[in-house]
Amino acid sequence: MNDSFYFSDLSDVSDIKSSSRKGNVSISDALADFERLRISALTKAAEISPYVKEVTIGPNSPVKKETFIDDPRNNNDKENKNEENLLEDKIRDDLRQSMIIKEYETKLQESSEELFNNLVEKMISNRAESMRKYWMKQSEECERRALELRARKLQMLKELQENDNESVLEKARLDQQKSQMINQQTIENMNRILEEQNRATARFASITDSQTKICICYNEITTLLQIEEHAQTVCEKYITSINAVINSINRIMDLCKTGSVSDNDVKQAELLYLNIENIRKKIVDELNEIQQRENLKKKEEEEAARRKEMEENAAQEAKDAELAKQKQKLSQQIVGPLFYSAKNYSYYQQLQQFLESYEAQYKELLENVNLKKFRFDCQKAVNTPVNALSSLSGAHIRDKFDKLCKLLRGERVQVLDIYVAATQHPQGLAYCTALLAKKIVRQGDLLVSSNPESAFPLASVTVALWSQFPEFGKLLEAYFHRQCPYLVPMFLPQKEGQTDKEFYLSRGYTYNDEGVVEKQDKFLKRMSGIFRLRCAIWIAKTPRFLNTGNPHGPRYGWQWLASFINLKPEPDISATLLHDFFHVCGSEFFKCYGRQFTKIIKLISTDYLSILQNIDEGGPKTRLEVFLQNVLNTGHIPPPTGILPPNTW
Repeated sequence: MNDSFYFSDLSDVSDIKSSSRKGNVSISDALADFERLRISALTKAAEISPYVKEVTIGPNSPVKKETFIDDPRNNNDKENKNEENLLEDKIRDDLRQSMIIKEYETKLQESSEELFNNLVEKMISNRAESMRKYWMKQSEECERRALELRARKLQMLKELQENDNESVLEKARLDQQKSQMINQQTIENMNRILEEQNRATARFASITDSQTKICICYNEITTLLQIEEHAQTVCEKYITSINAVINSINRIMDLCKTGSVSDNDVKQAELLYLNIENIRKKIVDELNEIQQRENLKKKEEEEAARRKEMEENAAQEAKDAELAKQKQKLSQQIVGPLFYSAKNYSYYQQLQQFLESYEAQYKELLENVNLKKFRFDCQKAVNTPVNALSSLSGAHIRDKFDKLCKLLRGERVQVLDIYVAATQHPQGLAYCTALLAKKIVRQGDLLVSSNPESAFPLASVTVALWSQFPEFGKLLEAYFHRQCPYLVPMFLPQKEGQTDKEFYLSRGYTYNDEGVVEKQDKFLKRMSGIFRLRCAIWIAKTPRFLNTGNPHGPRYGWQWLASFINLKPEPDISATLLHDFFHVCGSEFFKCYGRQFTKIIKLISTDYLSILQNIDEGGPKTRLEVFLQNVLNTGHIPPPTGILPPNTW
């Protein structure tokens, strides 16, 4: 083993250490290289061991003595000694190299764990590089490689110039230009990619900003629908445009997910925001105009009322004599049949006092402007299930009952896309209970009057709620008496000093915005709807799962009938209500009261109709007469159309 081989091996060791420090090789690779070096050294030592007979290195090695006698005979001996000395040098070099390798191997084994930890830490730190510096490093790498390539090319050109190889020089120059062009194109492509990414980010940010503004405008419009009285009517003509804007911005946002948006999409998103903002302004302007018109109309009505009051005051003296005559006439009429029984009227007054005190409980809730949204949610929680109620199936009726029952218990109820709990406000539960009772009575006016069959599913749910919430039932009865005083029953006379409007309102009539009293046919239809709903409640059955009876069943209907026929009959309304009563309750009352009910029918068909004959010649009286005569002839009253079968739910 010569000196060149030794230094080559040492360079390999240094390369291995530097590679380890740079993280280019693993620990196992470095150890494998040292193992190969050790085996190689030992192998060479074994090859020369037969030629070595004594110690070659160290203090025990023989001392070489050189002779300088120029003796030809000694030339051969000198050559032999030189060969032996060379062999000994080689052996010493090999052994010294083996010892150095063993020393490096020991040091490497001792520092392997430390080197491995350093490598791991460096790998972790390298992984923490920011993506923001990626493209910059790539560009620097390209420039560095270009410089290296250029240096290599210059070196090659220099060598070629020395060799006068013009063709190679030209080719090198062309390669250099081509390399520069490629590097320039690479840099330009990266810059172009960065610019495109920046533009895409800016487009996405602009579209997101427009979408946020559109959502804000849409929420403002939705809020107007909830809090403004006339917003629904105003927004109907803009619904198509609003939906078009929402669909378009959703489509553009879907394109953003795929990353294929353009500047046209950005402009379109901005135009969509301008469109919905313009729609919102139009809605607000129209609502303001409506509010101004209402305020103007209210002022005009107040002015007209003041003028009318002045006219009434001027004519008051002329009416005093007439009122005195009417008072005398009414006092004469009271001597005959009563307008109401004292017991029923006392109960009516108790209910009205209870209703007034109950409504006072949530007066603060009604007057607080900040709670307008909460009141609107409560109204939706009441109106939605009541409006959707029908005789479709028992499960359908049970679902609506459960929602209303949860609401009255103060539990959270889902209404469309929101959740409502009456207990969110201390007065919310009382407000919802009264609101539900009023809504059910109102359904008799709005729904049952035009669709009599709808009274039965509504009555069934009402009776079930009444059995669970007695206070709700008391409110319901008070609202029935307020809307239809004939359910007390009573026919209130016009009192002294009472205006015509006050008198008609006490009888259940309504007035329009122009101050005109309700027409008779419309009044009879509305009273009939409310009364039919009340009759359906008298004969309704509670559901099986409640295991309780009707808290206001047939006996209360019998009590009303007995009280009503003892009052003085009045045209139209008396015959209308009796006809509705027998049509709805007649079949069930035949089962409950038998011959007693037949006696009532005979009494009405003879004595009551004979009194009614003198004051009523209209259609209601004729229909009642024909109906009763048919019942007496057949001895049967068919059940009303639309009544729920037993055990429906």
